[in-house]
Amino acid sequence: MRESVFSGSFYPKQKAELSGFIKASMDEAQPSKLKPYSIIAPHAGYIYSGKTAAYAYKCVYDFRKDYDSVIIIGPNHTGLGARIGVSAEAWKTPLGIMHSDTEFAKEICNSCRLAEMDEESHAEEHSVEVQLPFIQYMFGSIPMVAVCMGVQDFGASECMYEAILKASKKLGRKPLLVASSDFNHYESEHIAKYKDMPLIGMLEKMDAKGFNEGVTANGDSACGYGPSTVAALYAKACGAKKGVLLKYSNSGAQTGDLSSVVAYAAIAFF
Repeated sequence: MRESVFSGSFYPKQKAELSGFIKASMDEAQPSKLKPYSIIAPHAGYIYSGKTAAYAYKCVYDFRKDYDSVIIIGPNHTGLGARIGVSAEAWKTPLGIMHSDTEFAKEICNSCRLAEMDEESHAEEHSVEVQLPFIQYMFGSIPMVAVCMGVQDFGASECMYEAILKASKKLGRKPLLVASSDFNHYESEHIAKYKDMPLIGMLEKMDAKGFNEGVTANGDSACGYGPSTVAALYAKACGAKKGVLLKYSNSGAQTGDLSSVVAYAAIAFF
């Protein structure tokens, strides 16, 4: 069992407060008439990015019965563990326990040479954990696969999306894919938007390779660019025609400091 590491810091520790925040944020967000194949949601503290994340999850809400599992892919901020670590453990948050779809997880590892079952990469990593309360709020109990990407280049992203697609078809799964990412870090609001928007435009056009390679070329510091690339590639393979920016924000709205912000985006692929 992976116990909650970041409740009380990144998000509320008390069940009632946590549920209340998510409900209020979801109520504010706009619904969608289309079912997404995958979404991108931020993973900062909820006071900074939770309301933006709610936009991504709100577009899933009305279609939640169409999914039988969730794959959450986050970046590896700590450097611990495997190149791409896939968890087999159950994960606990204040909203309950989420169980691993271990059959799905192992099949993904079997199909991607870079991925392996590994808990160390997840031990102190927040990028997957902070997504779980939103997923639990919507789905209750649903099997999940937690993935931590330590390598995020286009080749690694291709390996992951192909493995997920192959495993889904083999096992008959209908997963929602959640990519966990923040966008540009610790520059002014103006510079963050200047760097982020061309890259988000590539995602909207389903140009996954252009996005992945553009992050480095443009000097953007989007931390989950590999997971975001996987989300775009997977959705396109499933039949998605476009990405849609649902909400863009930054930490300055909370701190009042626009000279050094972290930017957040909620994106869905329809």
